[in-house]
Amino acid sequence: MGVLGMSTLTVFSHHDIERATRRIESAREFEKQFGNWVDIAKLCYEIERDRDFAVLGYATWNQWLAQEMPHSRSYVYLVVRRYKELSVDISEEELAQIPLGSAGVLKQLSSAQRRESKIRQSARQRPEKFVADLQAMAPNQHIEARVEKTLKFTASQWGVVSAAYEAYCLVDETASLETFIEWMVTETQ
Repeated sequence: MGVLGMSTLTVFSHHDIERATRRIESAREFEKQFGNWVDIAKLCYEIERDRDFAVLGYATWNQWLAQEMPHSRSYVYLVVRRYKELSVDISEEELAQIPLGSAGVLKQLSSAQRRESKIRQSARQRPEKFVADLQAMAPNQHIEARVEKTLKFTASQWGVVSAAYEAYCLVDETASLETFIEWMVTETQ
């Protein structure tokens, strides 16, 4: 058998093998960086906590992040927030075994529920499976599966929705667009 189960043997040059190996190693390194969200979260949290950014002349952590990590800034904000929310209840070693999506589900649980070993064990799964398990294990936590939809408004439609949402936010400043839409639908029933 040849490469990837092919029935004929293909001969590659030394240059081709080196190039392919170098590219694949780079891709693996990139994947490893995003696969282990806890390491980058802890590192950036410590930079913020210890004000390392100030040592290098940045006025704020946000300024440092925008300048030094412009392409991954949103990701860093997300993982640092998850790390801060969960590291008080779950060790770094355990967090590193939990996918970022499942960490987002974990943050919705009470601190007492997060400390339960069966829940932390289940959190090592993909978020969809974790949510299904949680609904059976901890129904009092009211965890729901997420449904994502993409809407495409015309400019005039969005103007109407946006104005109504802004008015709603005068009453509830923390309301998400999803909460507003749910309220709007229940009011018309």
